[in-house]
Amino acid sequence: MSRVVEKGVQAGRPPYGLRPIREVVDGKLQTRWELHPVEAPIARQMYRLAVEENLGYKGIADQLTQMGFLGREGRPFASFTLQRVLVNEALAGTLVYGKKPRKGNPQQELVRVPGFFPAILSPEEWQRLQERLSIRRESSRGRTHTSEYLLSGIARCGQCGGPMSGKKAAAYKGKNYRNYWCSRATKSRALCATYNGHSAPKLEQAVLDYLGEFSDPKLVKQHLALGQAKEMKQKEVELAGVSRALADLEGQFLQHLDLLKRDVLSETEFRKANEVARTQSTALETRRDELAQWLEEQRTRVSTAERLPGAIKSFLADFESLDVRHQKAQLQAILKSAYVYRDDRIELEFRG
Repeated sequence: MSRVVEKGVQAGRPPYGLRPIREVVDGKLQTRWELHPVEAPIARQMYRLAVEENLGYKGIADQLTQMGFLGREGRPFASFTLQRVLVNEALAGTLVYGKKPRKGNPQQELVRVPGFFPAILSPEEWQRLQERLSIRRESSRGRTHTSEYLLSGIARCGQCGGPMSGKKAAAYKGKNYRNYWCSRATKSRALCATYNGHSAPKLEQAVLDYLGEFSDPKLVKQHLALGQAKEMKQKEVELAGVSRALADLEGQFLQHLDLLKRDVLSETEFRKANEVARTQSTALETRRDELAQWLEEQRTRVSTAERLPGAIKSFLADFESLDVRHQKAQLQAILKSAYVYRDDRIELEFRG
């Protein structure tokens, strides 16, 4: 099946939002794909509700039902259907095979054929969608995203690292006071000995003011580079050493193979000589891949210095005109965490 897919044949049901058109060309039956006139606009609505409205799978399904949209079987959309549609790379035009383990072949190779389908989402939109779904997976319960507190899911206690949750205090003189408290400290002093609490309006404004300072690209680069250069250098040196070790093992294998061909080594001696080298090579290849992935992620963070200032400026400019759900959706795409200390210090951890 993998070989068939590599040749450009789609197996299974047509992905949502797309339909096959079969036609005879030069006496041969061929299939081309086009956007489904009904499903493709609904798929765009799914994207908008996920990225712009910050809704989860069930919320999107409910909204589609209210809009009068139904699934392929004429039934209302279910949350698991939305999940299957929104994680399918066919939305971005890519045919993928091998994600699900098959009986007798649980570790099959993943096959990707970019540009196989007409794209419903652009590469940038697909990336935004996956980032949004990833953010929601960090806080699986919907309360984090539906809460009226802007920093829910973002604010964390600087003392213990636990989440800070928004709570309303008892009414005083007809006014309800909103605060953030360390959720661990409110459960047990053994979990966090510092009763870390702050006024919600003051803390939210302080985070926004501090965030505004990072609209300066120079400050962003300094922040991202802090403590990063030395670690990257160490990882690069280690990666170079691992690559050299793999090259040495490859050289040893070629030497043993030459000795085998000249009958200096027997088959048994050849296998024994390379058994240890094979184990070492597997471990080194795993470490090489880990280091390469880490370095690639760090280089992506450097590119964040170019993206982040503009995102912050746009967010702050539109902030007042957005409701809390939209504010939170945009802020979550910028900030991963805001560590708040009892002495009012704040440390920001940017996403990416």
